[in-house]
Amino acid sequence: MRYERKKTDEAFKEALTKSYIARAKLFYTTIQEKDIADLVFRVKSLGPKDLVWNFSELGINEKAFNLIRKTSIDPLHVFCHPEVISAQPELAEYYRNLAAISKKGLSQILSGALPRMSKEKKLERYQIIAKTLNKLISIVIENVAKGFSLSLAQEIILAEIGTEIQGTWVNKIGQGAAKAVENIIQSYADKKGFISVIEKQDVVINKKKRKQIHIILRNGWRIIFANEPDVAVRNSRDKLQVAIEIKGSMDKAGAQTRLGEAKKSFAKAKAENAHCLTIYLASCFTDAVMEQLKTEREIDKHFNLVDILYDEGKKKEFLDELFHYQIRVE
Repeated sequence: MRYERKKTDEAFKEALTKSYIARAKLFYTTIQEKDIADLVFRVKSLGPKDLVWNFSELGINEKAFNLIRKTSIDPLHVFCHPEVISAQPELAEYYRNLAAISKKGLSQILSGALPRMSKEKKLERYQIIAKTLNKLISIVIENVAKGFSLSLAQEIILAEIGTEIQGTWVNKIGQGAAKAVENIIQSYADKKGFISVIEKQDVVINKKKRKQIHIILRNGWRIIFANEPDVAVRNSRDKLQVAIEIKGSMDKAGAQTRLGEAKKSFAKAKAENAHCLTIYLASCFTDAVMEQLKTEREIDKHFNLVDILYDEGKKKEFLDELFHYQIRVE
């Protein structure tokens, strides 16, 4: 037992190390691609322009504007003007990051407020974007305890970009783990000759079109790589038989939260078919999670994802459970 635990811990550390190397690469690559230094330089290069700063139309608080003027900062280096970002749309990224709002956050605020893109409506769109960003920037300038400065603004820009990269990384962990499990299942089924055909189906999830992979087996059952659950197994009568949730994050602090998310998905699966087998695959099992799993009704079986990826014996145990005890395809 102690040997097994030591082996699992070593595999976890190895996977964790590879994970953080990949994370570091993502940060460096993204920062290089965004070329923040060039973006800041281009905004600073915007010389004095004959622009009209209508505070109400541009969402600028007069007090915040005057504070910037007093520090001899060109308003264009802080406040977003629609004529500028209309001519150079990529500069909107500078002001969005300065306002410390994510792409998703800005998109949510602007939802339904922007007219469709056209030559006639182009400036109107940028006026709405500028007004939204300037409202946020004005409030920040007024409330910065030790005063606003361009150097502070640049630090905020980098911090916001870092936050976005971290969000991208978190998503990649989930997607990467799901893809790894998909590859393991598909490779095994193909090697054993279980596959009749593989289909790609267009579905709409959260109003977005996505492609689902359906592996149709010789016995008429199908394995669907989807979303909630991550993997669904349906019999020849389309009845849900197995639901698998995959959580690839190795962050111990969020282990119980991820378990809770999986439980919600499994509750839906059990509601559809009370006899559906639920399998929880996770990279991180804390003592608290292990204790909780002893009494969870929604979760029938659990496997350590790191074990499955790095230990052939554990991988076989998972695949045997799926194909030979549940699907029973031979």
